[in-house]
Amino acid sequence: MSGDILQDLVAFGLTQTEAKVYVALLSFKEATINMLSHSTGLHVSQLYGILDKLEQKGFVIEQPGRPKVYRAVEPNIVLNRVVRDLSKRKERIVEELLRVKRNAFTMSAPPLWVIKGKKNILATARDLIKEAEIDILLSANHPLFNKLSEQLMRARSKGVHIFILLFPREIPELTISKATKAGRVRLGRRSDFILIADSSSCVYIQHSLLDVLDFRGYAILTEEPSLVDLFMHNFINRWAISKPINDELDIKSVPCMYTCHRLALSDIKWLMDRGYTVHVEVDGYETKSRRRRRIKGIARAVTMNPEDGMYNVLIETETGEKIEAGGIDAYIEEIAARIIKIWI
Repeated sequence: MSGDILQDLVAFGLTQTEAKVYVALLSFKEATINMLSHSTGLHVSQLYGILDKLEQKGFVIEQPGRPKVYRAVEPNIVLNRVVRDLSKRKERIVEELLRVKRNAFTMSAPPLWVIKGKKNILATARDLIKEAEIDILLSANHPLFNKLSEQLMRARSKGVHIFILLFPREIPELTISKATKAGRVRLGRRSDFILIADSSSCVYIQHSLLDVLDFRGYAILTEEPSLVDLFMHNFINRWAISKPINDELDIKSVPCMYTCHRLALSDIKWLMDRGYTVHVEVDGYETKSRRRRRIKGIARAVTMNPEDGMYNVLIETETGEKIEAGGIDAYIEEIAARIIKIWI
């Protein structure tokens, strides 16, 4: 009997020994204690307790008499029953745990979390992709990209704007084809793993750990704004010097929304250079008062100066007011943009 089957039965609430006895009983249409003892190698006295537990859990039924005769409940019947019970239990658990979480004691959250283990890292990355609503920035080698491609396609289907930086440059054509269906793609040299969702959450893996992720790899998860911004600048700088594959804006995808303002500025400039009148809506904060503010108008100029660190767009509103909007960390411009929407 495959150990995997026994382990899977353990996941349904049995012990290893109970699983072994249940499988042994399935090999008989019906059996007595002595028959099971010979089959499993377990003592009769031990089997009485195990069969009693299996009856309580619904995996076995008995026929009274001397001797008692036992029969295994059909797997699809008992396992479906367990699944239904677990589903109801899950709802109760989630409701109760959410109540605990809502009433949790709060303290200043640490800026970094360390995630260990490949499965945990991938699960965290997939959760971030699933929760993204506006844009995703992903820097990954092709094995990691392939493990996230399904979730990226789902995000794309609900309108999330996805930027994918793959490395190294020698990547299978099938992977490139898959990536271009999920988002806008560039090929770079060796890099770090960076996944940023809506400029609010980031998973990061230093490049030297990528090749040994199965053994001792770990990732950093952060929602601290300044750290997310730091990793985002890392991504943008690498994106700027990487080889374009299909990184130009698809006119059919307009209107577009961005939380990464530098990518928004790049697309606004690209459209303006081609003669389009670009309408812009910025949802953000006034840099002086920090009051929430939303402005809407036409883009008149885009500044992208890496030497001075100046990245902003000049917007003329319907009233003729001209306002400069920068990124979320802006302080010279009038508006610090949280979300930028563009259309033509």
